[in-house]
Amino acid sequence: MKLDRLLSIVVLLLGRDRMTAEALARRFEVTPRTVYRDLDAINAAGIPVVAYPGPGGGYCIDPSYTIDRRLLGFDDLRAIVAALKGVNSALDDKSIGSALEKMESLAPRERSAEFLEDRIAIDLFPWGRREEERRLVKLLEPAIVERRLVEFGYSSHGSEPETRIVEPMTLVFKAYAWYLWGYCRLREGYRIFKLSRMRGLRPALERFKRRSASYSPEAGMPAPPMVDIVLGIERSRAAEAVEWYGAEAAEARADGSLRIRLSVPDGDWVIKTLLGFGAGLEVLEPPSLRRALSEAAAGIAAANEGDGSDP
Repeated sequence: MKLDRLLSIVVLLLGRDRMTAEALARRFEVTPRTVYRDLDAINAAGIPVVAYPGPGGGYCIDPSYTIDRRLLGFDDLRAIVAALKGVNSALDDKSIGSALEKMESLAPRERSAEFLEDRIAIDLFPWGRREEERRLVKLLEPAIVERRLVEFGYSSHGSEPETRIVEPMTLVFKAYAWYLWGYCRLREGYRIFKLSRMRGLRPALERFKRRSASYSPEAGMPAPPMVDIVLGIERSRAAEAVEWYGAEAAEARADGSLRIRLSVPDGDWVIKTLLGFGAGLEVLEPPSLRRALSEAAAGIAAANEGDGSDP
């Protein structure tokens, strides 16, 4: 829609020194003639567009112009601030802190106390690993900005640790964990690395030219094979099972117990997760998972026989 394009042009020009009509035309997939008409419309609406002719020229919004704070409603501001606070909890970045202060200053004075209430808090760090993962994130984010190679030891899926030299491109928070997506020079391809598996992370002095590829969930973390499982949960653990697995997966039975149906990524982590639930859980399907869980539990029991003293 034209209105959406006009607003997008204004936002682009507010955030840049200047852009040519040709660059704007490519960005919005229209002709330069259409861009000229859009710029005239923006100017007529009271937003001053300045044209700079010649080489290095282009269009920009008059630097003295400030956007009307009414463009963002109170709820819009609250949502932006909540997201910025979540990101800043990870990066502790001065520029993000400055942006937070600016956003908070846009709130109406009569609602400033309400604005400062934390209705939504976003904490991007898992329990117990907060400081270590914060340290890694704070090492990687400047390396991404400065286009510096990073080197670290890495092991995955029980393999021996290998030294990786990586062109860091994107930090990703997904499924309760932090990851780095970038180009691995050892594997000569794009890879995603879990921060908790990194050892001895160190930014290098060597810089790299950022490649054109961009992170996407499909490219960065290919979907693993899935497995369907059915669990039986004792009545005494039913409420806890709903908390773990979700009410939509639970089917209540006459005696108060539950049948839980799940489709989950296959892997050893399934057994570890089921063991973590503890007593009161029975694997009904598939038989292979039932056997594997029984063997794992028996192994733990055998390792913990006796009083724990050294022989």
